[in-house]
Amino acid sequence: MKKLLILLFLISISSCAQDGKIISKEPLILSDSITTRLEKSVPHLDAIQFSKITYLSDGLQVTGYVVEPKKEGNYPCIIANRGGNREFGQWTPLSIAYFMGKMASWDYVVVASQYRGNDGGKGMEQFGGAEVNDVLNLLPVLEQLPKADTSRIGIEGGSRGGMMTYLSLKNSSRFKAAVVVAGMADAHLSIKNRAEMETVFAELAPNYASDKENQLNQRSAVQWADEICKTTPLLIMHGSADWRVSPEESLTLVNKLYEYKHPTRFILFEGADHGISEYRKDMFDAMKSHFDRYVRDESPLTEMKPHGR
Repeated sequence: MKKLLILLFLISISSCAQDGKIISKEPLILSDSITTRLEKSVPHLDAIQFSKITYLSDGLQVTGYVVEPKKEGNYPCIIANRGGNREFGQWTPLSIAYFMGKMASWDYVVVASQYRGNDGGKGMEQFGGAEVNDVLNLLPVLEQLPKADTSRIGIEGGSRGGMMTYLSLKNSSRFKAAVVVAGMADAHLSIKNRAEMETVFAELAPNYASDKENQLNQRSAVQWADEICKTTPLLIMHGSADWRVSPEESLTLVNKLYEYKHPTRFILFEGADHGISEYRKDMFDAMKSHFDRYVRDESPLTEMKPHGR
């Protein structure tokens, strides 16, 4: 029995040691209908390479994607975090081409995870639980990509992907900059504003019935804003007419970040919906500017204490 336990322990250690290892990579071919649909919103799609990968995270096989310029070079990187849960909000060829392709067209290597248990991946997601490791294990994924400059990495996410971004910033100081769009920052408020969210948490968060308060707090950046990496400048954007994730979640978090002197820029788009569709160009322009300044150009952080004339 003792030998069996030792063997299982060694197997576990070996699996974790390989976290981030790419075990398969294949081309993702975009259909003609997608390229035609996006020819104006994502220019030069033909200059971008799309791949589907399987990589290891906590010893599990997880599905992910790599989108990068075809041209040889040493490019800064972005980790992109999807929203939704389970099948809802999964990366699709269209969303990969539109969102990840857009960022790759700025001359970045972009990687993303479907999170464990989705799209053929093993395990089961916890909606802001253990699958944060699926995001962080994209860091060693980037180390295996020849075009990726892993000294320059940014991270972004929308909706649930915003929650994943905040969790990543709580657990890593590797990111030069972060962008969150309509991000979940207060799980308690999410349930208050949308009762159906309680079902999502109950189905996915471990031991939810007996550990509800703790599980919700773990998924609420407003509860641990002081633990978010202070060397990672944040751009937070939200639409004032968002019914899926109340802008109040971002407003509350931004106030806390201001209190802790965290380098943060906040944009509230008047009358914008959850996807900020009314100001999509402005949203992407702000995102690109933020990443170019802090990730591509590695500009220093500005002084957060009161100063000037």
